[in-house]
Amino acid sequence: MYSGFFFTYLCFPLCRVEFLVLDESDKLFELGFVKQIDFVVKACSNPSIIRSLFSATLPDTVEDLARTLMHDAVRIIVGRKNTASASVKQKLVFAGSEEGKFLALRQSFAESLNPPVLIFVQSKERAQELYRELLFTDLKVDVVHTDLPQAQRENAVDNFRAGITWVLIATDVVARGMDFKGLNCVINYDFPDSASTYIHRVGRCGRAGRQGEAITLYTEEDVPFLRNIGNVMMQSGCEVPSWIMSMRKTKWKRHTPHRDSISVGRNDGRVED
Repeated sequence: MYSGFFFTYLCFPLCRVEFLVLDESDKLFELGFVKQIDFVVKACSNPSIIRSLFSATLPDTVEDLARTLMHDAVRIIVGRKNTASASVKQKLVFAGSEEGKFLALRQSFAESLNPPVLIFVQSKERAQELYRELLFTDLKVDVVHTDLPQAQRENAVDNFRAGITWVLIATDVVARGMDFKGLNCVINYDFPDSASTYIHRVGRCGRAGRQGEAITLYTEEDVPFLRNIGNVMMQSGCEVPSWIMSMRKTKWKRHTPHRDSISVGRNDGRVED
């Protein structure tokens, strides 16, 4: 990261920067990036500089930290704070098990496939597993995660945007800062690990005034955290079953349980109907 900023400095003195924009600022102010952000802020020493921070989610702790480098800060909130967009229809679907999740996904596609569809899983290994399972179906599917070469990731995203690919399987590497025009549906194949992750995933659709749909599959392992997602859904105007809202609220720590393999087993390289 430093080398990139030194190169920028050689091309254009940072002391002349008039506007400094920090996007996805809640992530940038996490512990691992604070030193780098501090370096950039100090290098942009123009006394009349205007600093702006953007994010769909901004915890109070991060907001307090951000105010230490801003003067006379003005907070602008579009919609409700730390809430998914009201233009996205959100629903929870109980699948029971990993096998049940795959069957629910196949059934959903068979009944009402409305591409483009973005599917989120919790790890790159599971992204590859699900990709292999769907590769031999009639779906035009691709996958993107950090283990793939940069060129392959870019091709996957470009093909998805161009409509060459109907379904893109991804980790949270594309949950932020990625705009897919016309994305109709987001499917959380694996339950998100936090409220902010859920909000950013869901926020890939329902953008620029369009309507979208978000489906979250869950198993018995995920049930204790349903109330957490239920709260986010209700705040954005979605209906949530009363039994979910009557559950005890559980502190949502990084929810990434060990999950059984997605593989449903094949003898001939194809998924059986």
